[in-house]
Amino acid sequence: MAEFCLIGKRLDYSYSKIVHNKLGYDYDLTEVKEEDLASFIHSGKYRAFNVTIPYKKAVIPFLDEISPEAKALGVVNLVVREGGKLKGYNMDIRGLEYALKKTGVSLQGKKVLILGSGNTSETAEYLAKENGAGVIVKISRSGEDNYQNIGRHKDAAYVINTTPVGTFPGNEDGLIDLSLFPALEGVQEVIYNPFKTRLALQAEDRGIPVATGLDMLVGQAAYSAEKFHGTLPPESEVDRIVKEILAEDRNIVLVGMPSCGKTTVGRALAAKLGKEFVDADDEIVKAHGDIPSIFAKEGEDAFRLYESEVIAELAKKHRLVIATGGGAVLKERNRLNLRQNGMIVYLRRDLAALSDEGRPLSQGGRIKKLFEEREPIYRALAEVVVDNDGSVEDAVNRILDEVKKQ
Repeated sequence: MAEFCLIGKRLDYSYSKIVHNKLGYDYDLTEVKEEDLASFIHSGKYRAFNVTIPYKKAVIPFLDEISPEAKALGVVNLVVREGGKLKGYNMDIRGLEYALKKTGVSLQGKKVLILGSGNTSETAEYLAKENGAGVIVKISRSGEDNYQNIGRHKDAAYVINTTPVGTFPGNEDGLIDLSLFPALEGVQEVIYNPFKTRLALQAEDRGIPVATGLDMLVGQAAYSAEKFHGTLPPESEVDRIVKEILAEDRNIVLVGMPSCGKTTVGRALAAKLGKEFVDADDEIVKAHGDIPSIFAKEGEDAFRLYESEVIAELAKKHRLVIATGGGAVLKERNRLNLRQNGMIVYLRRDLAALSDEGRPLSQGGRIKKLFEEREPIYRALAEVVVDNDGSVEDAVNRILDEVKKQ
């Protein structure tokens, strides 16, 4: 029987369980009704347990001791039985600390903006103070510092988002424009679904170090493990777990010219990885009918709208291999959506080997022109570039080799 667990209401698929299992021990997810909370805590069934919503405050009256961080924040998310006593800790602060380390940014003497005003914002404020921030400003929807006047803090060096804005299913939502902050050195996100929020993608595009909610989650679990076993896993081990989760759950998105082999290679790649294969064009056909007919009757603009709708929904999911249409990369919205949970692979084929059969935009000798327009976009978007001028197996193996390096 597991000695450790996570308690809460309506628990389902949880990265907490995955992370703790990867750290080498059994870990349960245990749903606890409000009326059963006291009996669970005193049952002694588990040596230690993490706590999630809505019990992070409710457990406190049942505890014998709480850590200074937990006392200061009024929130407990780890309970450990030590020497016959129940002791409460706040691991959120340690998870945020690990994520801060991932960015490599020092907060000493700098201005830190914290987006949000809930419990997590208080944890972020504690982190900033603990790390010597010079000025800490909380941004909320109303009050003296808000999203309308946030530009007056253009000297901010660090941003921590503690709001749920950008969380699944509202993946495309965002709060601020990072171009307002020319002195920005780092960004920290608490959201882990999607892996990269709009805020994180903005930071990535500007070359600003960014830590994701997954970094925080795994870091928090590592510090919990220290309380479970008395030993903190080395940072290299924590980094490995983040990479493993991304390798397992992140989508692989194939982009490239029409007839470059995205569907054929994608199916074979998905089978090799045990992931589901989805062809974005097939999904458009299911919803709206034959693609040449859409072009003939409604025009390219209608097709692009349907394409964006399909990509927006597919890109919210995990563990997919997605083959995109050749022109899917033309819209920034599509590029952002595909990147949020996906690794982009540009599947390249010699221009002379490309076909225009059944492809409305490629016909009439336009393939060369389309290639010249799109190829720079494919290259800029892709994390991996693989030539597909040999066998399907060769292309799949090349992709797997490149993905392992990421």
